Amino acid sequence: MLGPTTGAQRASRDPNRASIIGRSRRLRLILSAVLSASLLAAIGVAPTAAGTTGPSSGTTATTSAVVTYPWYSLEVYYLSLVNCTRTGGWVLRDGRCRGYGSGHYSRYVAPLRLSAGISDRVSRPYARLLAVRGICSHFADRDPGYRLRRGGYTSWNWGENIGCGDGYTNAKASVLLSHLRMQSEKWTNGGHWRNIKAGRFRYIGIGIWRYGTRVRVVTDFYG
Repeated sequence: MLGPTTGAQRASRDPNRASIIGRSRRLRLILSAVLSASLLAAIGVAPTAAGTTGPSSGTTATTSAVVTYPWYSLEVYYLSLVNCTRTGGWVLRDGRCRGYGSGHYSRYVAPLRLSAGISDRVSRPYARLLAVRGICSHFADRDPGYRLRRGGYTSWNWGENIGCGDGYTNAKASVLLSHLRMQSEKWTNGGHWRNIKAGRFRYIGIGIWRYGTRVRVVTDFYG
């Protein structure tokens, strides 16, 4: 589990923890090892094949919440950041993409397609919940796999990244910094980086929500 950061990425057991706690602007990026499909397989949950029609036309959800789209343009922007990094480009500090699709900065992986269904039924409702409650966790509403299944997406081939920014009046600045921190995990092969680069995923649901000065971005990867 990756815990809170304040301007820098760190693991929950980072010995430098005390040196980075207390800054006014905090960015927390977390990813639990349980989100790895390979780990799920290792504990006896066999991956199942994704549907051929894609998740946006999957089973209709019966219990998951559906919310409005106040940050939709920012969600589309975030997709561009993820796919820049995924295809071997590199997102710069000002948000520009250098080398989209080039495979120059890392190996090329085909870009993810935005799933409206996963965004509507899973990612966006959860981002809102996290922002309103002021928490940053994969487990505030059961677990990611449960939320996907509740929304009608039953494959075990999934992953989830969450970025949490506190003290932001500019949601775009917060989500950009979230992505930059995840992208920086290239050097350590961190969990967020592995999800972004995993070729087994074809779709992504994105939810962004701002509540006061709290910004939450939830990305659910799906095979």
